[in-house]
Amino acid sequence: MAIYDNLARVDYTVNGSAAVEPAYIPEPKRRTTGKPANKRKPAPKKKPGTDVAERQKMVVAPFGVAGVIVAMTMLVLVIFGYAQVYQSASEVGNLEDELSTLTEENSKLSNEYNSSIDLKSIEERARELGMQQPSEKQIISLQVSAEDTVVVAQKSSSNPFVAAWEAIVETAQGLLEYLS
Repeated sequence: MAIYDNLARVDYTVNGSAAVEPAYIPEPKRRTTGKPANKRKPAPKKKPGTDVAERQKMVVAPFGVAGVIVAMTMLVLVIFGYAQVYQSASEVGNLEDELSTLTEENSKLSNEYNSSIDLKSIEERARELGMQQPSEKQIISLQVSAEDTVVVAQKSSSNPFVAAWEAIVETAQGLLEYLS
């Protein structure tokens, strides 16, 4: 029973099925030996960054930094690619609107031109000038001085790395033109 002498005793009481607050019995007085109690001294606080393990946690992997740089570069290129696509799409829309306007205007002018031609007055004026209808024996020849020309497109490189580099250079040039 000597082990439990220093502990406070608690008496629990029960009133039917309900538990009642325990009644605490105060601890018996402790015997003193006359020696002061050993007090623990608090551990000295370490300055942050002085521990070797903490320094190793702060080391950044160079491949990680390179990966982040490459990812950010690719993100910027994709964003500017989308900007170019959007700008090109808006230009195409504007050009299609202009084409439809010009097609309508061309149709109106063509109808106006065709309605203004009076074949009878033209035929009378031609007879006044001494013109006549050509006979079947007359040959009409037409000489064209321009030769047929062919434009050959440049052959794209088969090396995917060269093609990728050319695409990056073209995108960078487009970006500089867009920003200027």
